[in-house]
Amino acid sequence: MSGLARGGMEPVTIGLVLFSAAITVTLASLWGNPPISTTQAIIGGALVGGATLAEGLPVDWPVVGKIVLTWIISPALAGVLAVGTYIPYKHLLNRIKHLGLLELTQKWLAFTASAYASFNLGANELANVIGLADGGSGVKGLLAIALGIGALTFSYEVMMTVGRDLAPPLGPTSGGFSAQMGAALAVTLANLFGIPVSSGQAIVGAISGVSLYKGEKLNKKALKGILRGWVTAPTASGVLAFILVSLFSSF
Repeated sequence: MSGLARGGMEPVTIGLVLFSAAITVTLASLWGNPPISTTQAIIGGALVGGATLAEGLPVDWPVVGKIVLTWIISPALAGVLAVGTYIPYKHLLNRIKHLGLLELTQKWLAFTASAYASFNLGANELANVIGLADGGSGVKGLLAIALGIGALTFSYEVMMTVGRDLAPPLGPTSGGFSAQMGAALAVTLANLFGIPVSSGQAIVGAISGVSLYKGEKLNKKALKGILRGWVTAPTASGVLAFILVSLFSSF
């Protein structure tokens, strides 16, 4: 994370960056808006667009450009990987004739893909917060618990947007596993190169890819809302961070 903004930030500034990103994502979740990228809110908005400008710190723009480019590539890559997973997955299911074995296979593959995607949340997006907080194992544990609490509380509306509104629901046999696996693979590739990307963006790209491959129509209104949120969230986070850091710097 330090490669983005050259020069040190005060702990108060880092706290304001995290607060600005957190309040933006929380409000979006409470209002039932489309899935907002925490990665974008922290890096593209609060850190680069807000705090660094408010404090006049130099930014490593080539690094920022590379990160922004991956935000465009990762949803498309996730869609390709999801389709590439769906083809052999569907072939496998068609070869299983025993109903009980078919249900068991679907269940465990879906669980495996979901667990893999959840692992990536910690390996990539939670790492964005840890990178700024600069905490030890105790802080990492508390942040992991907070991640779980967030999933159990404010995630319902976002789940409905992704799982129901964007495209016809993908069940176990119709591509749900493939979408999860394709998105997780795309995020893993980003992890290997140390690039912060959005799991939310990846799953949207994966669902879109599988749905289009199957000949199903995407909900253009929902898709436009998601794309709009990917722009407004980092913008709002950056503006809030800029205001807060400017105010605290004046004291």
